[in-house]
Amino acid sequence: MHGDQTPATAHSPAATADEPIAARLLYVEDNAQIAEITCMMLEDIGLDITKAGSAEEALNNIGEAEGPPPFDIVLTDVVMPGLSGVQLARRLNRRWPDLPIILVSGFSEELATGYGGQYELLRKPFTRGALIDSLQRHLDGYLYLTA
Repeated sequence: MHGDQTPATAHSPAATADEPIAARLLYVEDNAQIAEITCMMLEDIGLDITKAGSAEEALNNIGEAEGPPPFDIVLTDVVMPGLSGVQLARRLNRRWPDLPIILVSGFSEELATGYGGQYELLRKPFTRGALIDSLQRHLDGYLYLTA
């Protein structure tokens, strides 16, 4: 047999159903209390979570990274001071067109005004099950737990 000479990709996990791989989640939320509750919902499903309090902070943390995205998925609030979650999503997808992004919002206006139809919208308040279901749709192969 030849050695594995192909580079590992974020979307080809080598885990069994008993051994989930920690997907890398960038979570952008300006409300610290909501961020804490959401992270508590996710703490036991094997995610490597990086939190940012704003879109600008998220972009600063990523910097000018070349190559594959530093995260496997992004979960971002829509309504934030400064750049919105939609603006963040569009900037990230210009660099990494295949990076899955889930928008989170409690406001119905985004639905009516066109928040960015290519992104899934998770409505606040959401349950742990709805959050995990949303992540699983984009991280098939990473998450093996059910809600």
